[in-house]
Amino acid sequence: MVSRKLPPLLALRVFECAARHLSFTRAAEELCVTQAAVSHQIRALEEWFGQPLFRRLNRALKLTEAGERLVGPLTGAFDMMAEITANVAAGDDRQVLNIAVLDSFASAWILPRLSNFHQRFPDIDLRFIARPMEQDALAAGDADVEIRYGQGHWPGMHVYEFLKEDIFPVCSPALLEGCDAPLELADLGRFDLLHDVMSIDWQHFLAHFDVTSLNVRRGFGFSHSHLVIQACIAGNGFALGREALVAAPLERGELVRPLKESMPSDQSYYIVCRHEDADTAAVKAFSYWLMDEVETLGLKTVTSEA
Repeated sequence: MVSRKLPPLLALRVFECAARHLSFTRAAEELCVTQAAVSHQIRALEEWFGQPLFRRLNRALKLTEAGERLVGPLTGAFDMMAEITANVAAGDDRQVLNIAVLDSFASAWILPRLSNFHQRFPDIDLRFIARPMEQDALAAGDADVEIRYGQGHWPGMHVYEFLKEDIFPVCSPALLEGCDAPLELADLGRFDLLHDVMSIDWQHFLAHFDVTSLNVRRGFGFSHSHLVIQACIAGNGFALGREALVAAPLERGELVRPLKESMPSDQSYYIVCRHEDADTAAVKAFSYWLMDEVETLGLKTVTSEA
């Protein structure tokens, strides 16, 4: 029989939570204990190892080299324990994958295709968490994988770039009734413009094509891309369509692309997860499914790894 010399499991759990948040206060909130209890468990664990695991600064908490070596494997071990116990409690072999995603991408891109995933992977249940990227669901331990929109610079994470996109003007076909075709960029001065804070702004886009004389401040603005799309479909003006988000409305004829000008976005969509989760069956299944869906739509799929 193998004899295992292990620290107290409770102390390890408290350390992993505090290391993940880099905060004793937030760890106490997650574990529903007092901050003093967290501090006590951390001190006991440091005594067991005979060395500090945290550097306690004036207004911050940082891991020591020993703490850095410990936290990654511990997080992976606790995630595995949670998955195994959840499967046993469920009484079957189903897997649950928690995914953090921007609500615009979820509503415009993922939800219409979920049935395809279920047909391919019926034993994997997806749980979606819609939240802004500044609320790091991976660091908080709320998600196994996250779909992020940006330039791919997330140190310490396993990152897959899976979708690039162009940006171009779109509108409702009803908005063009009675208009002479073809339109030019200068003709946009006759229409209201819809503004998306997550996309390239109109001034930047038009300047790229040396169009600087238009008033780009008029029209409605929205902080969520899917609201911009709905306002555009309703005929409220021209929007700068992000290719991945307007592909379906264009295919259905709810939107049209009356201008030839198109600008590549300097941001892409990425699948991001912890290194220890990258090779799990559920993460791989979800990643392959996403890339296959991108190829099916004829969008710019990318399989590079950062």
